[in-house]
This record gives sequence, C-alpha cells and structure tokens, in this order.
Amino acid sequence: MNEKKKSPFIVRLFKGILIFLCVILVSLFGWIGFSALDRMSPLDVIPSDYSVFVHTDSLWDAVSPIVDLKAADVLLADPLLSNYRAPFMEFRSSALRSNKYVRFAASRSVYAAFYAAKGASSYIALIDMSFLSALTRFASLVAPHLNINNLDYVKDYDFPYFKYAAGKNAAYYIAQKRNLLVASDSLATLSRAILDDNVRAYKKEEKALLLQKSGEPIRIVANGKRLVEQVTAGNDVAGAVSSLLDETALSVVSFGISDADITVKAEFPFAISDTNASPLAPLLIKNSKMPALLSQLGENVQYYTLLNAGQFSELKDALFPLLQRTTDIERTWQRANAWCRRLFSVSLDDIVFSWTGSECAVLGIEGNTDPVFAIEIRDARQREKIFDSIFSSFAIENNTNLIIGGVRLPRIDMPPLLRELLSSFGVDLPRPYYFVQGNYIYFSESPQNLAGVYNDLKERKMLARNENWKTVSGNLSAEATVSVYYDLKRSVPFFIRNGTLLADVLKLYTVGRCDFRLKNSVLTCQLHAVASSASDMRLVPGFPIALEGTTDFLLHAEAGKNPGAVFWLESGKKIRSLELSSMKRTELSLAENASIVSAAEKCRDGGVLWAVGANGAVHLLNRVLENVGNFPILTGTVPSARPAAFGKTLLIPSRGSVILVVKDDGTYDEVQLPDDGEILSAPSFSGDTAAVYEKSFAGSIYLMKNQKIINASEPMEIDGIGFDSPALMESGGFLYTAFITQSGRFYLFKDGKLEDGFPIETNGVFYTNVVSCGSFFFALSEDAELYRFALDGTFTTVKIPGASSARQGRIASVRSSSGDAVYACADENVLYGFMQSLELVSGFPVAGRGVPVIADVNGDKKDECIVLSFDKNLYAWDIR
Repeated sequence: MNEKKKSPFIVRLFKGILIFLCVILVSLFGWIGFSALDRMSPLDVIPSDYSVFVHTDSLWDAVSPIVDLKAADVLLADPLLSNYRAPFMEFRSSALRSNKYVRFAASRSVYAAFYAAKGASSYIALIDMSFLSALTRFASLVAPHLNINNLDYVKDYDFPYFKYAAGKNAAYYIAQKRNLLVASDSLATLSRAILDDNVRAYKKEEKALLLQKSGEPIRIVANGKRLVEQVTAGNDVAGAVSSLLDETALSVVSFGISDADITVKAEFPFAISDTNASPLAPLLIKNSKMPALLSQLGENVQYYTLLNAGQFSELKDALFPLLQRTTDIERTWQRANAWCRRLFSVSLDDIVFSWTGSECAVLGIEGNTDPVFAIEIRDARQREKIFDSIFSSFAIENNTNLIIGGVRLPRIDMPPLLRELLSSFGVDLPRPYYFVQGNYIYFSESPQNLAGVYNDLKERKMLARNENWKTVSGNLSAEATVSVYYDLKRSVPFFIRNGTLLADVLKLYTVGRCDFRLKNSVLTCQLHAVASSASDMRLVPGFPIALEGTTDFLLHAEAGKNPGAVFWLESGKKIRSLELSSMKRTELSLAENASIVSAAEKCRDGGVLWAVGANGAVHLLNRVLENVGNFPILTGTVPSARPAAFGKTLLIPSRGSVILVVKDDGTYDEVQLPDDGEILSAPSFSGDTAAVYEKSFAGSIYLMKNQKIINASEPMEIDGIGFDSPALMESGGFLYTAFITQSGRFYLFKDGKLEDGFPIETNGVFYTNVVSCGSFFFALSEDAELYRFALDGTFTTVKIPGASSARQGRIASVRSSSGDAVYACADENVLYGFMQSLELVSGFPVAGRGVPVIADVNGDKKDECIVLSFDKNLYAWDIR
C-alpha cells in the first residue's frame, strides 16, 4: 500500500499562508458587508421636534463649492466663529481638496437638525458611514489609545462618547451608533438622539419627505411654525402671523448660492379654520394679485416697497387690535378723528379710507434721498371731495405755483403765519408736493422726484425694462402681497437691518427682490439677489477693521512665502497684529514711541517682529506680540532713523553715524561710519549687502557686509541732499546702487563706482527715493509722476491718474507670491499698483495709502491687498 507523499515544506508553508490570508480577507469583507447591512435610519437618532432639518446626499458635493464662496468668509469673520476660521482657511487651500480618496470618503449622506426651546438652541449632525462604519465601530477599542489635545473619551455615562473642548464655554460631543456617527453641541440633545426611540414620532409622510433623495446639493426642510416663532419673538404682529401657521405642515426651503447671486424660496402653510380666530385671518386667506402699480413704475426707481394686502380700512382692522396691546392706538385715532372734524369738517376715517384702494408704495428715485409715496385711488370723485374739504380749511392751502419739468405740481402747504408759529415751537411739518396720474396719486417733498416720475410715465420709460430689475425678477411671479426691490447703494430692506449673520451674507448681493405671496392659505417667501458688479465684491469679508489711533501707513508682514500675520503701529506707541487665518487681533502698548519692522526671517523662539523704542530699548516679539528670549534689551543708543531687518539681525541707525547690529540672541555690536554726518533713513538690502546713506549737503553711501564697511575709503558721493534710502539691485553678477536727490539728479553706481553718463537730470522734485523692482529702479516725483529708470540711464514716466501732488506721497516695492510690483500713492487716499511695464496691476487702484501687504487673506490661493487708510481703517481688497 502506497503512502501518500508529503508536499515539500515550502509548498505547505505557502498553502498555510494563503489559507490564512483568505480567512483574513473573508473575515474582512464579511465584517464590511455586515457593517453595510447592519444599519439604522437617520431618523432613529434625530428627535422630531426640530425647527430646521438639513440633508445632503454627498457631504463633498455640498461643501466643496461652498468653501470658495465669499459668503463663507462673511460668516467666519464673525467673532463667534473665529475659532473655525483658521482650520477652514487651511482646508480651503489644502491639497486634500484634489485628493480622490478624500473625495470618496467624504461622499457620504449627512443629516442635521436644529432645535430651539426656551431661549436655548442646539443641533444634531450625523453622517451615514455606510460600509465605512466597519472602521468607526471600533471606536471604543481605539479611544483609550488616542492622544489628541482637548479630546476626551467618556465611558462612565449612559453611553460612551467623545468630548472635544473647543474653548472655555464650548464643547462638542460625538457618539457612534451602528452605521451612524452623531455629533452635537449639547450633551442633553445627544442623549436624546442616542437613547430615545425617535423614529416612532415621525409620520409616514414626514419620513418620506425627510429621507427622499435630494435633487439639490443641500435640501432644507423646516417646521414653519417653530421656525417663524424663533425669528418673530417679541414682535406682536409677526407673532400673530406665526400663531396661524399649520403646526404639523413641513416647508421645503429651496436655497441656492454662488458669488454671483443667491436665491431663497420657502412656503409656510396656514391653518385658518375660523376667520375670527385672529384679526389677521381675513387678510391671510386672500390670494395675492398682481399690483397694477408694478407696471407703472418708471426706470428712475432704484428701490421700492409695495404693499397690496388689502384696503387701508382692512389693514386698520387687522393691525390695531394687535398694536393696542402695547399702545393706546385706538384712543389716539379717535382723538385725531375729532381734530380732523373740527379743522376740515371730515373725519380722519374719511380722509384715509373713503377714497384709497388696496395698493401703496414707497419709491426711491435715482439721485435723490427724498422718497416718493404712491397710493391707489379707488374713488376719484371722493378723493377730490376730501381734498377740497382739506384745502377749504384755514390751516391748509393748495399751493399751485410750481411748474417743473413741464408739469404743475401742487403743494399741500400751510399759511406762512401758521408755519412760522409752529416753527417757533420747533414743529416742522412736511409740506409735500403731489400729482395725480391715472388711478394713483404720488407725494414727495422733492418736486424733482415727482417730475422724474411723471416724465417716466409720460415717455413710458418703465422699470420693467431695467436690466437689474429684470435679472432679479426673472423667476418671480408678478403676484405679490408685499414686494421689496432694493439696491443697497440706496436702501437697506428690513431683513438686512437686523445685524444677523444672514443679513451680513445678503449684503454681498447688492441688488435684490423679495416677494411675499399668498395663495390657498400658503405664504410663499421668495428672494433673488445678485452682486450687481465686480466692485461690489472687492472688499474681503471681515474688513475693514477699525483702528483706534493714527498710523504711519507702514504695514509689516510676517516673513514667509505667504504671510500669516500683519503688524502696524498706532499713535506711535501701540503695536497691533492681525492673524490672517483666524482674524485674531492682538495689541501691545509700549512706554515710549517706537518703530517696528518685520524680521527678515523667523528668529529663535518664534520671533517675527522687531520694535525699537525712542530711547534704544529693543523688543523681539512673536506673532501674539510677546517678547521672546531675554528681550527686551536696553542698548543705551538713541535711534536716528527707522531700523531695518536682515536675516536674524536688526540694523538700527543711531546718533553719531553708528549702526547698531542686534542679533536674535540679545547680543549686539556697533558699526561706526567714517564720516560725521547723520543717518536719517533706514538701511536698504540686496542679498547680504546693506546700503547706508549718510545725509549732508555732500552725502555719502556706504556698503556694509558682515558688519564691516566695505567701501570706507571710497564711499559713493552724492552732490545734493535726498530723502529716504538708496536702492540696491543685483544684475549680471554686479551690485547696482541707485539714488535720486531732491532736485531730481539720478545716480547709478556699479559695484560702488559711478557709471558713465551719470548722474542724469530729470527736472523733477522728489521727496521720496528710488526703489528697485525687477530690472528697473522706480521713483515718485512731487508732481505725481512715476519714473522708471533702466540701467542704461533711459527713463520713462507715467502720471498717477487724477493726482496733482505727491509731496506726501509714498512708493514701495513689495514682493509677493504672485510677483513683484511697485505700489505708489500721491497725496490722496488711493493706492496704485504698477508692474515693471508701468501698466496697472490687476485690481488697482484701491482705497488706502502707504506700504501694503500682498497676501492670501482667505485661503483661496489668490492674493489680496491689505492696506492702511486715512479713515483709520485696515482694508483688504480682492485684486484678482
């Protein structure tokens, strides 16, 4: 009998490893399959008493486009959200956004619900991990081994959870339940989500509505009654409206936003079974109609608020019972009725209600601040009768003397004697002009406005043909109970005045239309707003930042390819910093006047900013303006000009023609210049060489390298005086030094020797000196001419637009990741950027002056211009 021959050991080992791997793979795929199948509905962990429910089928598709919106910058500029700004900006510019694996992992369904009760608010957010929950289900095993700052794992509770402490009074709670990862800002709300059987509270129709696939990146469902109650707290009229909303009906909110426009549409069903349930009920059961006045608005109308809810008497019956709760308006009205009978022989009821229709509007006219009021005439004969009664009184007269723009404009006026009597008591009553056209009467205190309205109507120049109005009205029905059209340059509608974050976002969209429409007891609110021009979007959200004191208009950037912070000096003694990613601001007050300059490269212990006091104290500060190492130090010298930074050292011009060289370890040396002049400007640098101008009637320029004067015996001589510092440029292996005198004599030295043909005369007067940029030198003359000098001595000039004087002008060469450029301003508060070709840099001019910083402020990988301004503000302008 033949024995079965054993396989070789290596074969058996290979089979064993293969079987082991197969078991591992089968177990792994089995676990993944189980995790994908062992799932629960998101509604199992979302309590049903939410105010707003948000759903997206893909977190990535919803969030990624929003990340680049300027609206996101507006939200994160709010101090309450400042903690999120830095990580948000890092993500915006992160390479992870283009990583396909990150995109795949983030393409999960996300749900969120927001709650409000008794003045407190909270939210639940969850992500359906699907098969990826194969990883999150191990949270309890991995948690004890995690070592993350501010993250704790709590297991001795009704359920285990993570707690992340984001600040003194802010914490976030995260728990895992089967396929769902759940987070909340409230432990009580998270407990309700994890422990309660929430899904039973939902009706079948509600489940279908909340869980159905969304056709939009973000889908919002709101309980209209709960949502409106939160917004209208404290407002009796709005509260009365919210009390009539259907408590069980849900509203789907359509929402779309881009940098170009924003659209919002929401529907709120009413539950009105009895018109006597509220004074507002008779108005709310009416279907909206198209206001006829809408077709009568001229093209000069820049904004309007149009009401078409009912006749004035119906509005009084609806509103007075509500207003009576806080004011005795009924008594006031009755007293006014009595006075009108005495003065005009008719009651106030007759004056207001007997002839007016259901439409009225407030119109804003281009070029004038006085509004125009329009009222529908329901009974023309009664209107004439009422006006005749009023004008027959001794107190009111009809002044028909004015004719303007071809139309006679009567004025509701008072006799001069009565007017002067009232004026002596400080009473100044309006005296409006008016005219009647068709079924409407128009009032305004500006006759020019009324003439403009009349001529538009006569020539049929209608608002309906205006491009802005057509853009925002394209998707809106003409039927409306209330319609608001606005241009933020002229008017601010009520929903933008309240200072909320939503209002700040809406301010980005300068032209808009918002309508409120009633149909079959459903209130539809619809908004469409656009950014009317590129200039409306140029100011970076979060700016301007108000300053407390005066500045020298010198803005300093932290060293690095993309600066993380900027610094400036206020009132000579206060240093302020702004961290660009988080918008965190810090300040440091010094005991004496000081000068500051950014470190040329990051110094030890995180030092990024040098400060030099008037009596020689030297500070090396980190980003939050704390002294590092053994700083401050006392040098005993008296600075004679602003300092300059080189490497990890600081050069301080001092009295007696001394350059003090301070190192980042706190030690310092002195470099003595040979002459007896004074150094009244900061050294300038190129590479490891510094140029120092010793000012006198026969000035000298010295070159310093490794703390030694390398041309002590042969300084570069300047005939005449000049301001500020010389400029250095390395080109073709040579070091060029340029200088221009006040009288316009331009000097160019090559390796310390005056070039042939120099100096050259420009016939200009200069109160600043040259700067180098690329292969040219640039200078700004007193008459606002920008000069560009080539190395061969030729020069070209351009005039700063609109400027006549630059005696107090500034010029600077600024390096940035997007390229070097020259920035100049004349005596005005306008900053221009010029390329080497003398063409304007894209996005310029901007408001501001002095030396700007060009940096990416909001993480969009595009440069912005940060600049100080005459009006005591720090601006950041989008220039790309």
